Amino acid sequence: MGRVTGRVHLGPVVGRVPPIEQAHTEIAHFEELPKPVFADTSGIRHRRLRRVTYAVGALLLTVLIAFWISQLTGALR
Repeated sequence: MGRVTGRVHLGPVVGRVPPIEQAHTEIAHFEELPKPVFADTSGIRHRRLRRVTYAVGALLLTVLIAFWISQLTGALR
């Protein structure tokens, strides 16, 4: 069975993209900054996330060290 290839059929151009000078664009003007959607003023979420990140990092480091030790002890036998 040979290699199956497709064919591209080109047709007439349907539409055109207007030049950038004629494109309909809008410029956003902010007289004042928009209010934040979420603000952690107490800092509880930040501290909790930092602790979870440290715990995951410590767990990954422990697994990596255990893997290295298993590789080194297996090579010595």
